[in-house]
Amino acid sequence: MKNIVFVIIVLAILGAGYYWFGLTKEKPAPVEQSSGLENVMSGEEHIVTLTADGFVPDDITIAQGDTVTWKTTADRLFWPASNLHPSHRDYPGGIFDPKEPIQPNVTWSFTFNLTGDWKYHDHLAPYNTGVVHVE
Repeated sequence: MKNIVFVIIVLAILGAGYYWFGLTKEKPAPVEQSSGLENVMSGEEHIVTLTADGFVPDDITIAQGDTVTWKTTADRLFWPASNLHPSHRDYPGGIFDPKEPIQPNVTWSFTFNLTGDWKYHDHLAPYNTGVVHVE
């Protein structure tokens, strides 16, 4: 019985280590980027601004192939990324994530090539949330 408990604990520790390593081994991406997928449609650009009160607009509907550009007026670093916090894996491939904080005077853009409702948050202040509906 003790051996079974020991094996289960060791497997849990190895599994947690494998998960953590998978989250931390990614290299930072350039600050200004698209989704990394071919843009199959010629899309429009939409602006979302992080203010002292949160994202404006915090709920936006766009067409497939459109790009959303995030900026801030909050005068602090920000990090818009797909839910779930902190893994940012709800959007397939974990690519809806700049992989590093964005300076207050810099924008970050992402092209949505997949339809769906994509919730996001500010990784540095996860209570700031929003959703992009892609039709």
